[in-house]
Amino acid sequence: MISRRNERTSVRAALVSGAAVLFTLPQPVFAAEEQIVELGDVVVTASRVSQQIKDAPVAIGVVSEQELDKVKARNPQEFLSRVPGINSSNFGGESELTSIRIPTHFTNPYTIMLVDGVQYSSYGSGSSSQFREINPKNIERIEVIKGPASALYGSNAIGGIINVITKEPSTTPQAKIWTELGDYQQWRTGVSGSGRADKLSFFIDANHTDTDGSREHSEVDKQSGSVKVNYTATDESLLTFKIDYITVENDSPGSIYQDDFEEDWLQSYHNFAYSKADRVAPALSYSHYLDDAEMRATFVLRDTDEESIPNYSIRQLTYGPFPRPYIGSYTENDSLDMSLQLLYSQDVSLWRSKVIVGLDTERGSKDSKTYDLAVSYNSILNKYESYTLGDLDKSYDITSEVAAPYLQLESSPWEKVRISVGARYDSARYEVEDELSSGTENAESFSKTSPKVGVTYDINANLNTYASYSKGFVVPTTSQLWTSRYDNADLDAENAENYEIGLRSSFLKKRLKLDFSVYDMTITDKIVVDNSPAPNTHYVNAGKSSQKGAEVMASYAPLDSVQLSVAYTYARNKYESYVDQGVDYSGNWQPRSPKHHLNARLVILPVDGVEVELEMDEVSSQFADDANLFEYTRPTLFNLRASYDWQNFTFWGHILNLTDKEHANYISYSASEDTMSLYPGVARTAFVGLSYSFGGAN
Repeated sequence: MISRRNERTSVRAALVSGAAVLFTLPQPVFAAEEQIVELGDVVVTASRVSQQIKDAPVAIGVVSEQELDKVKARNPQEFLSRVPGINSSNFGGESELTSIRIPTHFTNPYTIMLVDGVQYSSYGSGSSSQFREINPKNIERIEVIKGPASALYGSNAIGGIINVITKEPSTTPQAKIWTELGDYQQWRTGVSGSGRADKLSFFIDANHTDTDGSREHSEVDKQSGSVKVNYTATDESLLTFKIDYITVENDSPGSIYQDDFEEDWLQSYHNFAYSKADRVAPALSYSHYLDDAEMRATFVLRDTDEESIPNYSIRQLTYGPFPRPYIGSYTENDSLDMSLQLLYSQDVSLWRSKVIVGLDTERGSKDSKTYDLAVSYNSILNKYESYTLGDLDKSYDITSEVAAPYLQLESSPWEKVRISVGARYDSARYEVEDELSSGTENAESFSKTSPKVGVTYDINANLNTYASYSKGFVVPTTSQLWTSRYDNADLDAENAENYEIGLRSSFLKKRLKLDFSVYDMTITDKIVVDNSPAPNTHYVNAGKSSQKGAEVMASYAPLDSVQLSVAYTYARNKYESYVDQGVDYSGNWQPRSPKHHLNARLVILPVDGVEVELEMDEVSSQFADDANLFEYTRPTLFNLRASYDWQNFTFWGHILNLTDKEHANYISYSASEDTMSLYPGVARTAFVGLSYSFGGAN
C-alpha cells in the first residue's frame, strides 16, 4: 500500500491551529426565503463591479446565504439543482462534476469556478471536483452567470460562471458552534466567529466532515479552515487578507455496469481507489473608492498537493491475442498557481455611463508524476482488491502563463435602456517538459478575442427584459494536448456563439416572481475523442454542437407562511456534425443531456420558529452514448428538511432521497463491455443537527 503523504508541518500546521478558534458567524432567523433576486438587488459577477440585476443583460441565478443555511448541503448537487440550467453530478462526498447548459465530461471544462471573482482551479485543468477544495462553511452566497462569459473571464467560461462569494466580518462580536449526525457513520461539526475592533475586523471558521457514505467504498474525511481580516485605513480604502486551508480524502467507488447496478446498486468494484488533496490559498486585495471611481488589485496564491488512484484507470487490458493483466495508475500532482487581477472602474455623468478596464494575469506550475500499478482482481467477489506499485510511467513539468486585458462600457442613452458592450483578449501559453524523454519540451500558445453586447429595458418598475450576443472559447487542457504520450498538439480552441433573450418580473407585492430566459448557442471545433489509435487517447477538433434551451425560475407565496418555488430547464443539446471512425453521429443527442429538469420546493411555516420544506427533483431520460442506443431515466427524488429556532438554538432534521429510490447521478458508455455504466447516487439518509449562537445571532 502506498503510504499517504505526511502533512506539511510548518505553514499548514499554523493555519490549522489558527483556524481552530471557537467562534463563528451566526445565521439569521429562518424565513420563507425567495431564490429569485429582486430587480434592484446588487450582484458583482456579471460586470466585475456592483450593479443592479436589472442592468445585467445575462441570465443570473443567486443562491443566498439563507438558502445555503436551509439546505446545509453535504455535496454541491443539493443546492446547485435549485438553479435552472445547471447539471451537477455527485460522485460521493464533495466530489462532483458541474456544468452550465453544456453536457460535459471530466476533460472538458465548460464552466469556471470562481472564489471572490478569482478562478480557483489551475488554468488548463478539467472540470471535476471544483467545489471539493472550497470551505463549504465560508460561503456567503453564490452567483451564477449563464452563457458565454469569456468577454470578462476568458477561457472555459462558455457555459457560464459560478462565483462563490465568501463571508465578510461582522460589525459586532458573534459566534456559533454546531454539529450534525447522520446515517452511515456521518458526522459534521464546526466552530467559527466574527467581530470588529476599531479599523480591524475578522471572520474565522473551522469545520470537519467524516462519513462512511451509503455506498461501498465512499468514505470522506475533510477538514476546512478560513481566516479573513479587513483593515479599513480610511473611509475610501479597504485592505483584505484571507487564507483558506483544505485537506480532503475521498474514496472513489467508481461506476458499475448496468447488470450489476440492477442487482445491487450500492456495490463498488473498488477497495483502494481514492483521491486526496491539500490546499493552502492566501489572498491579498486592496480597494480604493472615490465618488465616481473604484480601483482594485487582488493577488492570490494557490498551493495544492494531490495524489490519487483513479477508479477509471483500473481495468483489464483488452487488446492483444492473449489474456492481459489488470492495471491501474497512481498519480501525484504538486501545483503552485499565482493570479494577479487589476481593475479600474470609472463613472461618467453622460448617460449614466461606466467604463470598466482590467488586466488578469496568471502563472501556474505543476509537477505531475504517474506510476504504473499491477492490480489484483478477485473474480468471485468482483473486486479490485490490492495492487503493487510499478515503474514511473509519466513525469511532466507543466507551466502555464496567461495575460488578458479587458474593457467594458455601459451606458443609458435613454432612461429605461441600458447598453453594455465589451471584449477581452486572452493570450495563453503552455510549456511542458517530459522528464522521462531526456527533457523533451513542448509548447503551445493560444490567443483569442471575445466580444459581447447586451441591452436591458425596464418596461416598468416590476418588469425588465434583456437581449444579448456573446462569444466564448475553451482552450484544450494539458491532458488533452499531452495524453498517454500521444501528440495532440494540433488541437485548436473550441469556439462558442450565443444569442439570448430574457424577462424578469415581480408582481402581487412581490408574492409572485418570474425569471425566464431563452438561448441559442453553437459550439464549433468541438474537441472529441477519436478512438482509432487505441490504446492511446487521441483528441481531435471533429465536432459541432448546438445548445438551445429555456430556463424558468418562479416563486409564489399565497400566504406569509407558504411558498412554492420552481426551477425548470428545457435543453436541446445535439451534435450538428460529428463523425468518428466512419460513424456519423450528426443529429444525435449529446450524452448526459436530459431534455427536461424540474426542481420544486414547497416551504411551510406552521408555527413561529418552525420551517418545513419538501423538495422534488425530476429529470427526464438521457442517453449514455453518442449513438443514442443506451438510455437511462432517473426516478423522481424527494428530500425533506425541517428546522426549529428557539432562542439561540437551531435544531434541524433532514432526510435525503425520502422514498429510497435506486438511482444514478451520472451515466456513460463502456465500449469494452458494450453496456451502460452508472454512478449510483445516495440511498435514503437521515441527519439531525444542533447549533448554538452567541452575540446577536438568530
